[in-house]
Amino acid sequence: MTGLKQAIVVRKDLNLNKRQVANKVAQASLKFIVENNEADRGGKLVVSLSNDEVAWLTGSFSQDILGVTNQEQLNDIMFRAQILGIEAYPVFNKKDEESEETVCIALGPDEAGVIDKLIYGLKSL
Repeated sequence: MTGLKQAIVVRKDLNLNKRQVANKVAQASLKFIVENNEADRGGKLVVSLSNDEVAWLTGSFSQDILGVTNQEQLNDIMFRAQILGIEAYPVFNKKDEESEETVCIALGPDEAGVIDKLIYGLKSL
């Protein structure tokens, strides 16, 4: 194993302030836990995680926070993640009652080498 990491890719064209970006990045980082909630109801969180996800949470907790210029680039990364078998967790910004836009996505956690293939060429936020 080459080490584990998570990458979070944020759209820069939305002109979010630093607080808004931090909020969305935090949401994205934890989204893989929330989306794996197996509790039927009530105030419980019952999460089923892969061995890699547990190792990442209890170990290195390594992350890259990167930026893209628009929704099209973000969509491309989500598509390529699906092809590579990398879990992608989008975070939305509700614009109004009927529409939402993707602000960022969390990729993984997964093996660093696999994540690096997907984010190659992106610049840190």
